[in-house]
Amino acid sequence: MTPTILVVDDSVDYCVSLTRALTGPYCVVAVHSAEDATAKLSPPPDLILLDLRLRPDSSDVSEALRFLQSCRQTLPGTPVLIVTAHGDVDKAVECMRLGASDFVEKGRGLAALRVRLERALEHARLEQRVAALEGELEIVAPRELVGDSPQMHEVKAFVAAAAQDGNVTVLIEGETGTGKELIARAIHATGPRRSKPFIGVAVAALPGTMVEAELFGYERGAFTGAQQPRTGYFERADGSVLFLDEIDELESNVQVKLLRFLEERVITRLGGTREIPVDVQVVAASNDDLRLLVQQGRFRDDLYHRLRVLEIRLPPLRDRRDDIPLLVNHYFQKLGGPARGLAGVEPATMDLLCRYNWPGNVRELRNVLESAIIKAGLRKHRRVEAGDLPAELREPQARNTTVSVEDAALKEALARTELAEVERALEKTAWKKTQAWKLLGLNDRYALRRRVLRLLEDYPNLSAQFPRLRDAYRGSLGQRKRD
Repeated sequence: MTPTILVVDDSVDYCVSLTRALTGPYCVVAVHSAEDATAKLSPPPDLILLDLRLRPDSSDVSEALRFLQSCRQTLPGTPVLIVTAHGDVDKAVECMRLGASDFVEKGRGLAALRVRLERALEHARLEQRVAALEGELEIVAPRELVGDSPQMHEVKAFVAAAAQDGNVTVLIEGETGTGKELIARAIHATGPRRSKPFIGVAVAALPGTMVEAELFGYERGAFTGAQQPRTGYFERADGSVLFLDEIDELESNVQVKLLRFLEERVITRLGGTREIPVDVQVVAASNDDLRLLVQQGRFRDDLYHRLRVLEIRLPPLRDRRDDIPLLVNHYFQKLGGPARGLAGVEPATMDLLCRYNWPGNVRELRNVLESAIIKAGLRKHRRVEAGDLPAELREPQARNTTVSVEDAALKEALARTELAEVERALEKTAWKKTQAWKLLGLNDRYALRRRVLRLLEDYPNLSAQFPRLRDAYRGSLGQRKRD
């Protein structure tokens, strides 16, 4: 895009001359007063060329100085280049102390002016890029990877290693809510590929028949409705990091294409024959234990080993309870606790938060704290109190030990029937959880997961009767009420 330069000079002849000389490489807008210049600041120009003396036959530079100070307040990222007459160097230096980027004397020639313009524009571009990167690093790297436990120190070390390499394939495994996408974003934000946009794909959210086309793209006529060729996520992520979440949901034919890419670094669009080189760092993630899926024949062994060149296992929150106070304080600030007039979290409340098992991990902690902060603010509390937390945190449910033997047998029989129904749905969908929950009329795949875990944990003796269900959810068993 052609840079826009706003020229502010009281000399009509000088403005005309400058406009003719600079038009082409630049889009030039010329005005003759600070008042007219102010009206041209929206949208902001890329650079302002400001004459120090805006009043003819006068030594008064106050109008230019006021305009300069106004620009520094309203457009801090826009460079202002001062144009001075011979002998005004001292005043120009004063302007630089007030925020001007540089100055140039009139009469020094067009070549000298262009050098100063390009230098100022390039410096502004670099500052904007650095600011963007610093903002991304601040958001993702140090502030979000919260935790001082040995487990989190290890995770941070692996993130640093993955970012430093920039090419290594990474596999992130962990329960739902442990922050797998956050880790992927941290790898991107602190690595050499951060200048390109991060591309994240939830594999389970892709339409079942379109996964290959969405990931690798397609050519015109590849299938009904393919009117024009389209690039897939791999090509869109060229030069950057591609995050493939829920990698375990890939169909076998797509697993083959992913394996080929990891080995050869080329893709072929659906319906095409041309090999397209793509330079991406693949970061994959799974909620399930991929090793178990490999043993069950549901995930390719060779693909598993190509993905886990660098493996990052995220610990569940219940296994790093010492980090909970740090996370609570972090989210208390981020979610606006102080803005609602709250001074913090009551010690008794913090104790409840630390004792809870957090089946939904950090995501659940964040949601619980957000709700508690809102409630505490509405109730005009000074701090977040126990009464602001959900009932399950305040009153841990104990098992009902007074249930009769007959009632227990009936409930177990109902649980057995329910598990059999789930297993039939999974068998109909070739054990694809993203499809089975729809047959069962549930809200999402996570509702299916919660249903199976609840039944297998409440009735452990049923595990032997449903070994495939047990194995499919082995990595998550025990997390609901683990002590």
